Amino acid sequence: MTLVEILAVVGIIALLVAILLPALRVARANSEWAASQNNMRQIHTYLQSYITDNRETVLPSQVDYRTARFKGSVRAAIPSAPPIGPALVGTWADILWTINSLGSVQMPAADDGTINPYDYRYDSPDRYVYAEVDGFSKNVLRSTVVMERPFIGDETAISEATPWGPGASPLERGQPGYFAANDFFDARLGVYYTSGQIKRPSESVYLVDSRAGEVILPTANPWKGDDLTLCEVDFRYPGNTCILLCLDGHIQTESKWDDIEELQGQFWTSATPPADPIGRGVRISNLNRSDNLGP
Repeated sequence: MTLVEILAVVGIIALLVAILLPALRVARANSEWAASQNNMRQIHTYLQSYITDNRETVLPSQVDYRTARFKGSVRAAIPSAPPIGPALVGTWADILWTINSLGSVQMPAADDGTINPYDYRYDSPDRYVYAEVDGFSKNVLRSTVVMERPFIGDETAISEATPWGPGASPLERGQPGYFAANDFFDARLGVYYTSGQIKRPSESVYLVDSRAGEVILPTANPWKGDDLTLCEVDFRYPGNTCILLCLDGHIQTESKWDDIEELQGQFWTSATPPADPIGRGVRISNLNRSDNLGP
């Protein structure tokens, strides 16, 4: 082969690679999007089992067992206290991790040889696990896509993901993205919402992709999609989209929105009917009301 022929072949190969790489990136992104949906489907299986076993009570987004008569095992301080957050105070992820026996994670020994006895049997793995345990990445309670835009933007900030802090910090960049529960289901005050009280399960959001942590508040600002300084939702899939798990078990992909009203529709504030009373037909707040009047 002459030098010209070799250069021609190399040029053709380079051109083919340049054409194929974008398609491969899209295929990989779509594969991760599908895998994240599969994780959500598995979560719904766990969720439905919990509802069946607990008299139609929807899995709480947050719980506090410190004053409970029967405290159970979730984030139990045995043999030591959780590294992040108080003992016996947990989230939906801690409950599912515990009751489904999803695993035990032994933390590595410290530089001085001290062994950390906390093994995460009753606690969904947090940033310490991903940072300290080599090769630990698979967790059905998380997205398959890593976080690239943590909620706390300051690279020097040391914070914790919600609910233990204001949001995930740069320390969690590159770790699996969070699924966050709608905090409408917060049971820390002993207020339990059963599925019988939910008016439209097919529209009621339980989980959403999050860049802040394991819970997301049922107020306007954390759902304000057009403001990254406020919005806790992570639009991490192709086309700047996120996925939602509704209480009936279906998963839907939503493109970026401007505010919560775009999802839930505009609300009656006067005798004049609103211009858009339905929005995208996604419900986040007031799930026990048929009219869903406002956040």
